[in-house]
Amino acid sequence: MKLLSFRYKEAGWELCELFPLQALNLLVAKNAAGKTRTIRAIMNVASFLQMKEILMGTRTFDADLVFCLKEDPTKKVTYSISINNGIVEKEILIFGKETLINRTGEEASYRTTKINPPAERLIIQVRRDQELFPEIERLMLWAEGVTCVSMSDINPLTILGMGKLTGPYPFSDLVDSLLPSDKEQVIARSKALGYDIVDLKTIQAVPDLRLVQIKENHVTPKLLDMNLSSGMMRTLYLLCFVSVIKHNSKLSLLLIDDLGEGLDYYRSVALGKIIFDDCKENELQLIASSNDAFVMDVVDLEYWQVLLRDKNIISTINPKNSKELFREFKMTGLSNFDLFSSNFIDNYLSKNKVGE
Repeated sequence: MKLLSFRYKEAGWELCELFPLQALNLLVAKNAAGKTRTIRAIMNVASFLQMKEILMGTRTFDADLVFCLKEDPTKKVTYSISINNGIVEKEILIFGKETLINRTGEEASYRTTKINPPAERLIIQVRRDQELFPEIERLMLWAEGVTCVSMSDINPLTILGMGKLTGPYPFSDLVDSLLPSDKEQVIARSKALGYDIVDLKTIQAVPDLRLVQIKENHVTPKLLDMNLSSGMMRTLYLLCFVSVIKHNSKLSLLLIDDLGEGLDYYRSVALGKIIFDDCKENELQLIASSNDAFVMDVVDLEYWQVLLRDKNIISTINPKNSKELFREFKMTGLSNFDLFSSNFIDNYLSKNKVGE
């Protein structure tokens, strides 16, 4: 399934609607306008559906998700939940035109059968059976296939699997998971990005700690991952990350926060293009966030989702719901980043209503 629309509300913050989501999406916004919080909200819902103890947000929230089926894009799946301190107050699942789950307060039913699920558990969590409840299984498989990495959080602690979680794998696990052809591609891409490495492998530093060792061309001392510059560390991690996940057919959605963070122009542009091209080639839905001018200029405006903040309310404009705005901007001949950095959007919105 592909995520088409996402709404989310928690205390003091509300995302009105992220719609329509495409196969590739770039969230752009000014600082403190909600890019990272939007990424975390999606991951928080996916984590809650999986009953993970560690969430990327609160245990009190409302969320509405709309999907389309890959085999039939016209068929929609709608899932809505309201959670209050971990207790389920509302849960509705509509598959096509049929309401499968209808739960409000203490009343709950699956199709026409009344059921009595635990207050702290979603019905989709307790009714997993791919034969009896195939629609529920599809939703749960989507949640399990959501993965997230924050580029700004990639540092010596997180690549060792410690500190704040940035992704599902420590750096050493990613390197060990590379197929020979993938490793060759990572090295080739690293060279193209200006990092002249000839090899990378893992070594056992101590019984419970593996490190990644990098060999640079014409440089005798080998580098360890924890000693890399932040730019080189983030680049190599993401190159290995996208090379590994493309073999995972269960992945449904890739979330990347702060794409291009800490990189110079050339590397930011090249890495951004690699990420978007790989996701497109492997048919993996991507939602990335960035306010990096270089990334914005290389990602086509058709993939943009511009977040606008009014106090604690976040709204979205994009080429689908604001066609005329984007059409007029393209006629100016300015760069993509100018749409974000200039007053073009504010001036347009002051004269027009979005969606008209």
